[in-house]
Amino acid sequence: MSKSKKPKPDSFLNFFFKSYKISDVNKTSLREKTITTFKGYHLFVYFLGLLIVLLFGVFLLIAYGPLNNLVPLTNTIKKKEIIDLIVRVDSLEKDLVVKQQYINVIGKIINGEVVDNLLPISIDSSLVFEKLKLIPSKEDSILRKMVYEEDLYNISSSYSARNSSLEDFVFFKPVNGLVIDTFNLRDSHYGVDVVTHDGASVKACLEGVVIFSDWSTSSGNMMLIQHIDNIISVYMHNSILTKKQNDLVKAGEVIGIVGNTGELSSGPHLHFELWQNGTPIDPQEYIDF
Repeated sequence: MSKSKKPKPDSFLNFFFKSYKISDVNKTSLREKTITTFKGYHLFVYFLGLLIVLLFGVFLLIAYGPLNNLVPLTNTIKKKEIIDLIVRVDSLEKDLVVKQQYINVIGKIINGEVVDNLLPISIDSSLVFEKLKLIPSKEDSILRKMVYEEDLYNISSSYSARNSSLEDFVFFKPVNGLVIDTFNLRDSHYGVDVVTHDGASVKACLEGVVIFSDWSTSSGNMMLIQHIDNIISVYMHNSILTKKQNDLVKAGEVIGIVGNTGELSSGPHLHFELWQNGTPIDPQEYIDF
């Protein structure tokens, strides 16, 4: 007797390529109406496409949607950007504090108040002179010529004859410090060098008008003030000048900050000179440093 063969179950490939249909049966007439036909692999394609769309939607929600804040960042670039932003914000906060202090001091100076120190403002000479062109300006050349001519024609052996009217003035001490180089006409040193800490206030010795306030190659930030009786006071090597040309200043008013600017400066100090009628005067005869 021959054995009957059992039908083999459908394989996976047969499922893929086997045809299926979806139909609707009318309960009254029992007629079958075909709605659609499809093969097994159609279901696989539809399911795969749905899965891809679903994954893409989840990616968009996480990367750009509201879920972005709920998922911890693992991107190194984003972490670096966040750290850079934090450092930048911290630097901006410190810079704003310093600038506010500076504005407060300037406001006091404008209102005529006497400010003893501007130490909150730190001066970085590497930034100040990074793009500096050491070319004498037109005003600097005119000033040099004027001083040279005055030195040439007005200084004589009778320089010691002082104008007695100077004794009637009360000179304000331009800076608190120690005199390290005195007045010496033979060495063409027409003033005194007063050493003090970097950032000390420089003050006008008398009431007057600023006739020069600019940069000089040898003297750095330099200011000349014209006083009554043809008296001129000179302030050299400042880091900051707080007054400009034609400004009116009072005795004891802050006009600058001690610095170390100019080719002839070797450290924080103020070079101070007094002139009358084109003749240099020893400041220590009238000012007690």
